[in-house]
Amino acid sequence: MTTTRMRVLFGVLAIAALSALAAACGSSSSSSTPTANATSGGSATAGTSPAASPTSAIQMGGSVTLQGLQFQSFDPHYSGFSQDINVERMVWRGLYRLDKDNKLQPEMAASQPTVSTDGLTYTVKLQSGLKWSDGTPMTSKDFVAGIVRTCAPDTAGYYQNFLFSIVGCSDYSAATKATAAEKLALQAKLGVSAPDDTTIVFKLTQAQATFGTQLAMWYTFPVPTAIVKDPATDKWPAPTALAFNGPYKVQSYTEKDNIVLVKNDNYQSASSHKAYLDKITMKYIENTEQADNAFRAGQLDFALANTAQITAIKSDPSTKDAYFADPQVATTQALEMNLKHKPLDNLKVRLALSQAIDRKQLVQVISSGVFIPTTSWIPGDLVGVAQDPFESQIGFNATAAKQNLADAGFPDGKGFPTLDFMIRDTPANKALAAFVQNSFKTVLNININISTVDSKTRSSNFSSGKFDLLPGGWIQDYPDPEDWVDGQFNTGGSQNFWGCSNPQIDSLFAKAKVNQNNTERLGQYKQINEIISTTMCGVAPLWNQSAYYLINTKLRGMRSNSTSQDAVQAADWNVESWWLAK
Repeated sequence: MTTTRMRVLFGVLAIAALSALAAACGSSSSSSTPTANATSGGSATAGTSPAASPTSAIQMGGSVTLQGLQFQSFDPHYSGFSQDINVERMVWRGLYRLDKDNKLQPEMAASQPTVSTDGLTYTVKLQSGLKWSDGTPMTSKDFVAGIVRTCAPDTAGYYQNFLFSIVGCSDYSAATKATAAEKLALQAKLGVSAPDDTTIVFKLTQAQATFGTQLAMWYTFPVPTAIVKDPATDKWPAPTALAFNGPYKVQSYTEKDNIVLVKNDNYQSASSHKAYLDKITMKYIENTEQADNAFRAGQLDFALANTAQITAIKSDPSTKDAYFADPQVATTQALEMNLKHKPLDNLKVRLALSQAIDRKQLVQVISSGVFIPTTSWIPGDLVGVAQDPFESQIGFNATAAKQNLADAGFPDGKGFPTLDFMIRDTPANKALAAFVQNSFKTVLNININISTVDSKTRSSNFSSGKFDLLPGGWIQDYPDPEDWVDGQFNTGGSQNFWGCSNPQIDSLFAKAKVNQNNTERLGQYKQINEIISTTMCGVAPLWNQSAYYLINTKLRGMRSNSTSQDAVQAADWNVESWWLAK
């Protein structure tokens, strides 16, 4: 998912097994007074706060107030940004879920899918008695509707590409100029069906190593068809007008202010449990310094730590015990460039911009050295390369940067247009923008304009191509290099907002997408990563980082369940396992 954070790791060989659906099904807890080590979702393990004991009895009920970020969209079949997915996963769930170890577990499904010997047919059985939060029965047709909505040309979901292995999804999504009748005909050819109320059948064009994982992602969540009558064309209703099947449901929502979630008693998971907390209030606060001050004042139970002040936070008596850095949640942060805007379409210009930035000095300035410089888009561990593999090609080199800009037709910056650098209003982003602005002026003698916007505007401008430069990254949706490429760097991809188009990438990705030989597949993604990184095909990688949080020491379940799946809050993918100690 597109964000300012992202995550890495978890052996790809294990993921191949996961996607082949070899993982065993988890079990739900039936205890009315569960303990922290009596349920898979609520286990307190190493890395918890000093106040969290592995044998502490989980307390039921209570409410918390958290820092959140205003979502761009509340439609999971359209969404592609972390602040959207963050809350969507709290109120909706799919057929499957990835557990703390990134193994596939049944959620609304009764068991693992049955896969045909050729890998082209997946059959999923639902649990019996599933209900939406409003009491309406949930059936297989609601899940079919979810696939229809994501593939639909009028929805234009960010993650359409990830479902192109489903028969007809690619053709249907591309029919943006077709007539209504033509769209209906293409929809009818989609390889997803509901032969009865508890069975869903998926037909694939080619076997895909990661297809099982797709059924755990938000873009395959069900649609409440009693409310959204036509999933292909209906406008997604307001948050308070919907029905939900996740641990929580929406009680109230005020744009740019807050959203209030309350426990959904109809949540029925095959591998998790009903929510422990009764109520969650998320206050939309863009500025991390403001959020951290609210946390210190006792107004918030969770806040994103101001990464520009990590050293001070770790020594401050009011925050040092609340501070939590999760090494499992790492980010490739990059300078993102719109290749559709001249002169950023010129490789020499992109190379000059990348070489003008001293990444080692940058991370010292904005994080006191907490961040780790990198020149690789895909984290090195995931594709078997060093931390900073392309330093000699795109890393800091003032002399080479000046020469490349001159070769592009802008000697000493003459005639170079003033580009806009769009950021969110956070101290770290402001420090980053000032550093980049100074670097470009000092090394290249060019100017950039810094524009500050809120998260919703940033997401909207980015996805509509209304930007020149911006800082951004990728939060890993599932631990496989496919997730770092599909839809972003293949020509015409649904999330290719920077306009990357490279025949070598397209050719390699087409092979890797369906390659069942894991060694060959990883080698293909390694080549793709080198091309993306060294041609800066929309991104110039800058650094990796972990996730940095402030968590009330009485709020449990966040630290112990924080993984690569975190979107905004720690363990927000497993929100039902948060609880308050007395």
